[in-house]
Amino acid sequence: MNSALLRIACAATVALLAPMAGPVLAQADLSGQWAAVNQQDNMARGAGPDLVDYTGLPINDEARAVALGYSAAVLSMTERGCMDYTENYLLFAPHSIMIERVNDPVTGDVRAWRISAGGSDRAPITIWMDGRPRPSPNAPYAFSGFTTGEWVGDRLVARMTHMKRGIMRRNGVPLSDRATMTLHLLRRDDLLTVMGVITDPIYLDEPLVQTGVWRLNPRGNTPATNPTCFPFSELPRLDTPGSVPHFLPGTNPDAETFARRYNLPLEAVYGGAQTIYPEFRKTLRETYTPPAACTRYCCGWGGGNPQASGLRCIARER
Repeated sequence: MNSALLRIACAATVALLAPMAGPVLAQADLSGQWAAVNQQDNMARGAGPDLVDYTGLPINDEARAVALGYSAAVLSMTERGCMDYTENYLLFAPHSIMIERVNDPVTGDVRAWRISAGGSDRAPITIWMDGRPRPSPNAPYAFSGFTTGEWVGDRLVARMTHMKRGIMRRNGVPLSDRATMTLHLLRRDDLLTVMGVITDPIYLDEPLVQTGVWRLNPRGNTPATNPTCFPFSELPRLDTPGSVPHFLPGTNPDAETFARRYNLPLEAVYGGAQTIYPEFRKTLRETYTPPAACTRYCCGWGGGNPQASGLRCIARER
């Protein structure tokens, strides 16, 4: 009798645990050091995008006006030299990253995942997995944001709020502090893909989707910390109080440089929701003439892809 009861109890336990086993087993171990695979958007991740290149961004008129008033000289100001980018920089930065699993010391459950900065220009991201409530909209905003996550099958979905004002691209396209970002982290063997969906009621007409790919570094020899940033004035003229580099409306000298270099119409270069769809490309068929030959960034930046690509570039003229 006792043996029969034991078998029944064991069967009941298995039945209860079976629904839980699938989601748990589907979760992936994201911890480790991950080397950036900069095959995608190589130029933008490395040397940086062209000035006034807003292609592929669903920005509105206000964002475009702010971007056209941006001068890169603003980064030379003492108070801005060590200022972090906002967390969406993870999606278009060239850096490798390290992901740490933070366990609860009592239960052993994953309390959080921590994604290192990878560079000295972004704060680490902590993805809280313990169900803690989201802060009030009036709570302080930080360059690290506030992020909570949950597993959806084998994909970690993390939603970030409380982000500082920042950029969508390293040529001054703005991102407001009303923006939110949803990250989707998916591991496939030794590859990690991170997709971010960014919404911004101030500067975006539609969500902006960006992705990055990293490859596991089994040697684990990526430095866990980065050199300390020391702020100083790079341009003596910026020592004058109240001097902030910028362009007044209609005075940006590079407003049409990128468009002329690649024979693109301004409506394509200046971005907008309509430009991210295939239908927009069809409107350019009759008017667009490609440049005769590649003269710049023909093989990525610096003559090739610098990290983990395994690619070889062959530049050909048309």
